[in-house]
Amino acid sequence: MPAGKSQATLGMGRQRLWTCDHYQNESSDANHACTDSSGESISHGQIFKGSLDYKLGVKDSWGPFPGAEIEWHLEAPTNPASMEFSLYLAMPAGKTFGHKMGAGWGIGAWADNSFFMEYAASKSMGRPTFFGNVRATYLATQIGQVLGDDFSKPLPSNQILVLQAGFGLSYRLPNWIIIPDFIIPQFNVTLPQVPSGERMFRREDIPLAQWDLNFGFGWSY
Repeated sequence: MPAGKSQATLGMGRQRLWTCDHYQNESSDANHACTDSSGESISHGQIFKGSLDYKLGVKDSWGPFPGAEIEWHLEAPTNPASMEFSLYLAMPAGKTFGHKMGAGWGIGAWADNSFFMEYAASKSMGRPTFFGNVRATYLATQIGQVLGDDFSKPLPSNQILVLQAGFGLSYRLPNWIIIPDFIIPQFNVTLPQVPSGERMFRREDIPLAQWDLNFGFGWSY
């Protein structure tokens, strides 16, 4: 993205929410996972997920890199919400193919924070631009891992490595007043699955990976 140019995106989608039916409360045991007690069972439903993303081009060139941009991303619900800050460096490419690498930091709600690295590539074909990205995240401790502990003491840290991949396209709309400049449908896969909510689940009781579809509206300035 050229220096001084910015892009804002409003995203929405559906996310799977796992619940523990007939949960036997054991507030003194933070390691109690669903189905550890008799009568507990696991079910799931779908909940709305929203996000707000802002990118700003900060340099047209930086040493061997043809561009640099910073990004701010807010998303919820993610136990209960997440906020990320990142820096991306464009890599040398041709006129229609572009790719970039970046790293960032996510604010954790409890004991620690998240850190990630990402690679993304895109190719323009007229109005649509197809893209894909892969990310490795050292994920912050989730709320289900600390509930039941003594909150007067430092909370335990239980970070895990999460891998994600996304695929989609950005389709530029006609330059009309008010309506967004582009729309973005996107498909994402996360491995291993990290359930939202206030309960712990055993790995063998839920699918290893999760997928979701998102749809975004964007504006360029």
